Amino acid sequence: MIILIMALFAAFAFFGNMMIKSSPLRYLVTVLMFASLIASVVAIVANMHDHYGMETETTTQKTQIFSAGSEQQSFGLLLYQTVGTSGKENAYIYKQVNTDKNVTISKPDLNTTSERENISGNKAYRVVETTRYVYKSDLYRLIFGIADNNRELKSKHVIYQVPDTWVAMTTKQAKSLPSKLAPKNDDEKAVVAVQQQQLAALAKTDPDKAATLQVQQVKKILNIQ
Repeated sequence: MIILIMALFAAFAFFGNMMIKSSPLRYLVTVLMFASLIASVVAIVANMHDHYGMETETTTQKTQIFSAGSEQQSFGLLLYQTVGTSGKENAYIYKQVNTDKNVTISKPDLNTTSERENISGNKAYRVVETTRYVYKSDLYRLIFGIADNNRELKSKHVIYQVPDTWVAMTTKQAKSLPSKLAPKNDDEKAVVAVQQQQLAALAKTDPDKAATLQVQQVKKILNIQ
């Protein structure tokens, strides 16, 4: 629509300059049409660069995620690995469905930021807050629709919500965990055997409590705050 408006302004300026005999009126019409043409160009640039005529709209999608660890683990596991040179963003590893054999690796991009937060309960979630540019009205969409930028992505923020029955750790920490958990001598083996029996008994009556105790132990060993 904006292109048609610009064409009309240009046509009016041309015919006004050619057809109007009165010099003052001819100059006035020509100046007004060219000024309107320039204003249209400025509006196009403002729309494409600063999203003139648009506003932001944020939607939130919350989905449950499942442990990246084995089915034998009684606690949930969310893995992450730092990506990029700044070290500010992470790729997260988890399962989208509990029965999946393969894990999902969620990598960030230039428009995506992420964080983790602790929640109550025993289920973990991935919350995606997506912000897009949308036109303020049908009129703006009609005028600037040729730019095809309605619902253009502005930003995406992902929150990984982790309960007390889960632990979030780096892939490097996950690789080192088995060796750190392994008993070093016979006395430690005996202690570990008793602890495993106690946890197994507790898991039958209060699985969340058993999982939380294991998570606390893992965090202590790996020095996770």
